[in-house]
Amino acid sequence: MRRTKEDAARTRAAIVDAALCCFDRHGITGSTMAHIAEEAKCTKGAVYHYFGDKRDILQELRDQVSVPMLDEADCEFLQEREMPALERIERYLLGILQAVDADVRTRQAITVMQFRCEYVDGLQDELQAAAKNQQRLMRAFEAAYREAQRAGQLAAGLSPQAAAIETTMFLSGLLRLTLIHGKESVLGKNARAAVRGHVASKRR
Repeated sequence: MRRTKEDAARTRAAIVDAALCCFDRHGITGSTMAHIAEEAKCTKGAVYHYFGDKRDILQELRDQVSVPMLDEADCEFLQEREMPALERIERYLLGILQAVDADVRTRQAITVMQFRCEYVDGLQDELQAAAKNQQRLMRAFEAAYREAQRAGQLAAGLSPQAAAIETTMFLSGLLRLTLIHGKESVLGKNARAAVRGHVASKRR
């Protein structure tokens, strides 16, 4: 029984990885369950055994990539209070860049969610889920900026909410641009400096 469970877990993981390759190559709409089965070297029936449709696979990818990043945000912003709030924000943003640069699968998954997915018809729920994740991240930023304000570290006249909105937009744009241009581009090579400059602009 233990072996069977391990085999099932490996098959499921292989299907998700195969789907990621197909989504990146053909887009969500252009990929079929048959494509995914061929890439995973299994039967189409095996794919349907684990996933009802492509939306289920996309959700699995989102849960594997986006949710861990948000969990890290909660940890960085809300729990590790021994580090000043603005430093935690900077470390989190740099950590996102590092994760995208260092891990091919993470970079590929974010590319799919950003550029290969049409959030229409059955995928509208995924867009709403993505929006909720962004709101959760923005609230984490706001909590950190509010902490910085209480410590007298936030720039005068800047509200924690406004700072959080700006940082959320900054991160979204930064990710999209670095994915488009690549880490070896001028933009990619200066992304970390841009992060430090962004956070510095929030300091008193």
